[in-house]
Amino acid sequence: MARTYAAVSNKGGAGKTTLVTLLAGEYALRGERVLLIDADNRQNLAGWWRLCSEKSNVPELIDVTVASTQRSIEATIKDRGAGFDLVIVDAPGVDSSLQTTIIRSSALVVSPIQPAIKELEAAGQTVAAVNEINDQFGLNIAHFNVRTRISVPGRNLEAYRYIRPFVAGLIAAQYRTLLLDTELFERNIYREIQNGLGTLQMQDLTDPVRKARLEVQGLVDEIELRRTSGTFEDAA
Repeated sequence: MARTYAAVSNKGGAGKTTLVTLLAGEYALRGERVLLIDADNRQNLAGWWRLCSEKSNVPELIDVTVASTQRSIEATIKDRGAGFDLVIVDAPGVDSSLQTTIIRSSALVVSPIQPAIKELEAAGQTVAAVNEINDQFGLNIAHFNVRTRISVPGRNLEAYRYIRPFVAGLIAAQYRTLLLDTELFERNIYREIQNGLGTLQMQDLTDPVRKARLEVQGLVDEIELRRTSGTFEDAA
């Protein structure tokens, strides 16, 4: 049975679609069959897939479909997802009834956080939603936060420095979440692949691509280590 992950943030433009494509490419490179579900009405993920098809850059072991209702999301995960090892859902960028369905259907929810106050607020709302669904339905859905669009100067921003204590405060308040150590930097290649270039892992191994590849490899390694260990120690 396929495991299901979801990229969720209550803020549009948080970097969910980029995160989804980066993860999909790495898992596919490791031999996993990956189904991506675009549940965001902006359909950025579906647009990327269409451009990839037009430019003959369709990645192996990955497929993309659109599901825009609670029923279609549940059916796609259950029926079509059965033919895959991993399903990743790109959730709507605003709070909606679809989020409950997506979160409840997932084993893991990942929230991208950029160094900005609104991003932190959106991540906090997602943490609360995941924990509420866990309590309501007796589930054990994990929630991870990943810092994204980071720059070296950006590390001096107050909002960046506040990310770690913010997540630590959530954990102290008994919310089940963690902050991943791996960060995704602001890289041109992450934007370029959205123009139909396939996945990061399909690009020529230039020095910038090599650095990006190592970054994403580290992220997936950490996700799987944290997920399978089931511990949230040293999370923040």
